[in-house]
Amino acid sequence: MNQPALSPVVTLQRSRLTLPSQVAYDLVRVPPGSGAGHRPSLLGSGRFAKVFAAQQTIVGRESRSVAIKVLHDHADRRAELLFSQEVALNREFASGPLQGVAPILDVIHLGPLVMCGCGTLYHPRCPRGCNLPLQRFDPPTREFPALRCSKCEYELSAEFVHQRGHELHGPRAKPCCTNDDDTFAGVGTIVNFVLREAMVMESLDMSLGDYAAYREKQHGIPLGAGERALHYFGMLPPRSRQRMIEQKVRLLEKIHLMVQIAEAVAWLHGEKKVVHKDLAPDNIMIRHAPGDLRGAAFADEPLTRQLDQAANLCTEICVIDFGLSDKETLTRSWYEDADTSMATTKLPYLSPEARHRRQAIGCQLDFDAPQSRFRVPDSLEQSAASIYEHDLIADPHDYLHERDIVIQKIDGQPGHRHAYFSGTQPNTNGRHLEIVRPLGEAHDVYALGAIFYYILTGRHDQVDALSHLVGSLQDQPCRLDRVSLSRRDNYGNRCKSIREPFWRDELMLVILRAMVRGRPESFVRDRTVRGPRPAQRFLTELKRIQHGLIAEVFAERGHVRAAYVRCAVAATVIGALLGGACKLSRSQDPPQPQPSVNAPAETVKVNPGR
Repeated sequence: MNQPALSPVVTLQRSRLTLPSQVAYDLVRVPPGSGAGHRPSLLGSGRFAKVFAAQQTIVGRESRSVAIKVLHDHADRRAELLFSQEVALNREFASGPLQGVAPILDVIHLGPLVMCGCGTLYHPRCPRGCNLPLQRFDPPTREFPALRCSKCEYELSAEFVHQRGHELHGPRAKPCCTNDDDTFAGVGTIVNFVLREAMVMESLDMSLGDYAAYREKQHGIPLGAGERALHYFGMLPPRSRQRMIEQKVRLLEKIHLMVQIAEAVAWLHGEKKVVHKDLAPDNIMIRHAPGDLRGAAFADEPLTRQLDQAANLCTEICVIDFGLSDKETLTRSWYEDADTSMATTKLPYLSPEARHRRQAIGCQLDFDAPQSRFRVPDSLEQSAASIYEHDLIADPHDYLHERDIVIQKIDGQPGHRHAYFSGTQPNTNGRHLEIVRPLGEAHDVYALGAIFYYILTGRHDQVDALSHLVGSLQDQPCRLDRVSLSRRDNYGNRCKSIREPFWRDELMLVILRAMVRGRPESFVRDRTVRGPRPAQRFLTELKRIQHGLIAEVFAERGHVRAAYVRCAVAATVIGALLGGACKLSRSQDPPQPQPSVNAPAETVKVNPGR
């Protein structure tokens, strides 16, 4: 189906996108380097889309920095569907008050756009010299859109844009630099390949990963147990005390971010019935970067400056990238991409059902068609993940998913269980089926625990090491309390990896309760739990720690006086105990014999020579 070459709501003025509503967008251009020419400033690139820096200008207002998110040039129609779902979800978010979600400012329709090396934005024309603008064309038998000339039927598919994209910035395809001897005659960058929607968002420069790297450079030497004991009795040197307060304020700032992320996820799960499914540090942005100049008015009073910083935490998070999210009903939107779980920055934050989201059953299923059920194989009974309600049984060769079945109920005793399903029985002639495990709220809660450990440690490899501890706790269960966990290998190392030596055990318990399933103390019974309750419980426990740390930080002003009182009380108690011990020892001494009245007096001889 052919579509117009350019959306009627967008016109071009050299390097500017202008809308009839008097809104214009200037793409930020990177100055030309050694023969490379101008190119658009790329803020980031994900699995499905890329984000360009731009300036939004509205008549009568000052321009502001924005980010324009467009699909990759090679995106297929499935990616376009996911992007449309993300646009619709962000529009719904923008219709009411937001809770930790980046607002969408505008949605525009962009036709094919290329930036020449000279800085000019243009709609590419036919590279064969027809001088006609290329139009979008959707071949009925292919999943990729294409650009096509209506005269000579020149065609360039998104599937081959990496190999042939240079055709769109040749001299015949552009209105500028048309001579072969021009400096930028064959230089250009594709901004948008075919007519598609694009999202305009607030420009956020710092991601959670950038924040962790920023804090990684600032962490100092943590206080030891002996120094903390000295501080308890007010005998810690002033410089060490200042260092300790700085570490507590830094921890408070991290927990402040953690609380905001938990609030955003609880809001998504509760009010919006949305499962994000792609929570990771690169999908959480910081709106206000932490500053070191706060409290500059109290530069001569270190304690007051630190307390002022703790009282005015201005960092604010925004959860972004809802391209894989589901609203209410869980879909397959995450499972088809084979590379999603292979990204090294994503892997530590994937729950067990996400890492093994598609598992081959490995044996023929014994279907009972009249009763719409099959016997659960012994191999699945022995699997740690096993099979649960709402799982899909799919034929990997059925690319249209027309014969997927959904598990509705599992009944019976281990070894003799039957799974009841809805849907048409898949074709099993010589084929092995697979289990597709849905990603629901439990997956987001697991990712929350992993993200919080990353905030506290600043390293992805530490999060990966924590996932091994979580796996061992699943294989060899124990109670999730400090005494039981202290006996487990690596728990002590995972605690020590947290930068600040305060509230470590309490934070670890909250994190593990989110990531370990099936224990009475955990937030999630199993991976099929739906609803906002787990994220809300997570948030409640985290806020308790936050309140305790706030009380400790603001008690520092009167800490020395309280420490002296503790010392006096301790001295009084010790004195009383020692005095009581002396009296007790004297009362237990044997009585000394008293001299008899009739006993002769002892004769004392005196040596006159001495």
